Amino acid sequence: MRRKIVGSSWKTHIYSIYEGKKLAKEISESVKDVDDVDMFLLPTFPMIPLISTTLANTNVSWGAQNISFAEKGAYTGEVPPQVLRELGCKYIEIGHAERRTYFNETNMTINKKVKLALNHGMIPIVCTGETAEDKEQNIGKIRLTTELMWMLDGLDEEDMRKVIIAYEPIWAIGQTEAADENYVEDIHVFLRNRVEKEYGKEIAENITIIYGGSVDPENAVKLMSKDNIDGLFVGRFGLKAENFRKIVDAARGKVE
Repeated sequence: MRRKIVGSSWKTHIYSIYEGKKLAKEISESVKDVDDVDMFLLPTFPMIPLISTTLANTNVSWGAQNISFAEKGAYTGEVPPQVLRELGCKYIEIGHAERRTYFNETNMTINKKVKLALNHGMIPIVCTGETAEDKEQNIGKIRLTTELMWMLDGLDEEDMRKVIIAYEPIWAIGQTEAADENYVEDIHVFLRNRVEKEYGKEIAENITIIYGGSVDPENAVKLMSKDNIDGLFVGRFGLKAENFRKIVDAARGKVE
């Protein structure tokens, strides 16, 4: 059975190291009794050393929102995987729609990052999602299939089981409402079926597929009622410990 997982990417919404430390401490305190859901926080690069100290010896892991596509070299401004590994990062977010749009990341670059994260013992959380235009023209699944095949290309069976697929429809990111839970379930089933077609039933049944895109404590309950939604990737609604705890409880199926 796939274990549930809830994580929050802070983007640059938290722009003070000290506020980041305070939030990490509040979140870890709020979920300290949880042992049936994996949890993680992804702060900005400079915050990671302080956040790692704050979260050490808690049940909340940490990671980064990006990673270099190369281990070393003349790549000004990039952060190599070795540094992130030494900082204790467990998870690496890769290929978010904003990275693809604002920083021109390609499927090929994303595949390189996935392999580097895995080679250095970290778990890639690889984002995929269709645009509003894709959805309107009924070609969203073509984009999803292409991105899915790229992110898994060249991985062996053991590594495929470690990858977390984050379905984040671009049209739902930063909106007032998440995508409808039935729509999300249908997409997750589609993604799982594509994995099964290409790599076999065992891998498909064990690969983790989570949803991100305007997740909040209310819609989290509906989303987590679906069989193929293995967890939630939270943005701005995870920036309060109370909300994070409620979303974790939704993943646990323990909502009052």
